[in-house]
Amino acid sequence: MQFALSVRGLNKTYHSGARSRAMAIPALRDVSLDVRAGEIVGLVGQPGAGKSTLLLCLAGLLRTDEGTINWFGEQITGHHVPPGLAYVPQRAGYYSFLTVREALEYYATLHDLSTANRAAQVEAALREVCLHIHATRRVSTLSASLVQRLGLAQSLIGSPRAILLDETLSGEGLLFDPDVVSVLTRLTRRGIMIILAAPNPVELHRIAARIIHIVEGRVVTGRREPVALEPNGKQTGFDLPVRPPRLVAEQS
Repeated sequence: MQFALSVRGLNKTYHSGARSRAMAIPALRDVSLDVRAGEIVGLVGQPGAGKSTLLLCLAGLLRTDEGTINWFGEQITGHHVPPGLAYVPQRAGYYSFLTVREALEYYATLHDLSTANRAAQVEAALREVCLHIHATRRVSTLSASLVQRLGLAQSLIGSPRAILLDETLSGEGLLFDPDVVSVLTRLTRRGIMIILAAPNPVELHRIAARIIHIVEGRVVTGRREPVALEPNGKQTGFDLPVRPPRLVAEQS
């Protein structure tokens, strides 16, 4: 079975301080996972666990030290990522003086779209996430939850095959909102793969088909195999939190 995303042996270390006294800070440690088309996967971890680093690497915005990332059967190298991948950070930066429609139009210019297609996709994205009624409001007047909806709308521009949301929908109850859940469900029915990062698994249990826990840069699994789903839908990883070995040792 060919997965939309296949990751093997991913390692990333940050270095802090002067070069002569640089401190190595492991961010990702031997991460391997598979995600299939049309699947919603939750990525759970405490702040600093490695969620954002992993998503930045998957989006081609951060170089890895070791390992391979394959999108739709194509291995990414450097900052090259195959078309069809959308990434929205936790705090997407929007010009506050723009209207909601103008903000989306701005991001639409980053895609190779004709003027007519760009306008059509912006309108479709606004309606998809129920922002069309706020299209003429300035970003500065939006509530936090509406800004999050804007981030979701942004991810729809360009007809993506995969969407990475780094806590984009967390903290304001949107993952419990029936309208947002309906949007995400419709996207998966079109075969779009979605990874949702959140610090709290409770937000994800309703919508995610599977939850991946990341602890101190490691994907915590009950087995040695990569976290994945087999063709028959059987899970080869786990979907329950497991205490990392270090914590188990401390409590024994």
